[in-house]
Amino acid sequence: MDYEPEPCDSCGNHAVIARRVGAEVVRECEVCDNLEGPPDLIELLELQREADGLGVSIDSYPLAHFIEDLPGVRIIGDSGGDRKQGTMPFVAFELSDRRTWQLENIGQALRLMRGDLKCEWSIEFTFDFQMAFELHPRHDGEVKHTADQVQAARDDLVTIWRRLQTYRGLSWWKRE
Repeated sequence: MDYEPEPCDSCGNHAVIARRVGAEVVRECEVCDNLEGPPDLIELLELQREADGLGVSIDSYPLAHFIEDLPGVRIIGDSGGDRKQGTMPFVAFELSDRRTWQLENIGQALRLMRGDLKCEWSIEFTFDFQMAFELHPRHDGEVKHTADQVQAARDDLVTIWRRLQTYRGLSWWKRE
């Protein structure tokens, strides 16, 4: 008996491949690019596709996109880091309405998830041509990091993004 793969839910084509993403399996249609799998993983993969199309970091984009959507916050830069050069990822933002309530929300969230992250993260005040903040792993004076340290920080970016989505709906999250 010949095995015929399940058709794509979107276009009905049978050119669907299964691939492992972490511990999960995602089905991807080779014709229409439809993704099928766990909703939270599909959301991450779609944001990474969007980042790739924009030519920005697929590692930092989901978190940067979330932070940019917060009222009163504007992203001014982000990076997924570079494993070869040993540079760590970051997300830089400004408070466009000059109120600190979103900064407090992000800080409180980091405090709550501290035990679940591989790196120790901080929010640092910066000033070049504008007052801004940078969310990044603490570096303890190291200039260059190992590829494993950079990857651990990249993994944390996804964890922070997922948790912020959850925390945003909780009663302690300050709203306008």
